[in-house]
Amino acid sequence: MPLLQKIEENDCQIAIWDMSESLDSLIRSSISLELSKFKTEKRKKEFLASRLLLNELLPNASISYNKYGAPEIGNNHFISISHSKNLAAIIISKNKVGLDIEIISGKPLRLASKFISKDSHNPLSKEKATLIWCCKEAVFKWHQKGSVDFIADIKIKPFIIKEKGQLIATFKIQNLSLHYKKIENHFLVYVCKRK
Repeated sequence: MPLLQKIEENDCQIAIWDMSESLDSLIRSSISLELSKFKTEKRKKEFLASRLLLNELLPNASISYNKYGAPEIGNNHFISISHSKNLAAIIISKNKVGLDIEIISGKPLRLASKFISKDSHNPLSKEKATLIWCCKEAVFKWHQKGSVDFIADIKIKPFIIKEKGQLIATFKIQNLSLHYKKIENHFLVYVCKRK
């Protein structure tokens, strides 16, 4: 079973799954789930991995989605889900949560002008751009309501990248603490705070 890591910290439980196994292997590991709505093998694997992770952290819980497409599990718990290349991750807590996992690549650096204010994080590297994108995605998922301008509404205070740490984001008028860690060649970022 490719459960890569389980983390318990800051009133949250996080689990990460390595999806490098075959789809057939994932299907054998999971309970009977309907996959016909998914067109690609990648989406089927992401769906199955997230359900297997949830079963690791909160057995017998099921995922539904709100009108904005954000996942919910009820039972006085909140959930956030993310996928990147061969990794899937979920976070659950009794506090509202948002989580993102991204492979470190040049893509966020190329697209930085779409989500980072000009000159706000210079010098900008692919690692820093990936981490900022990951932070903003985690805040967006925490918000759960769509309609967020990644440049105007989410600001990340200047920082120096480490293997793991904490960053401060301002979302509209509220400060949020974001926790991050490097896992293999990915960044995982989460926010866990009651609204």
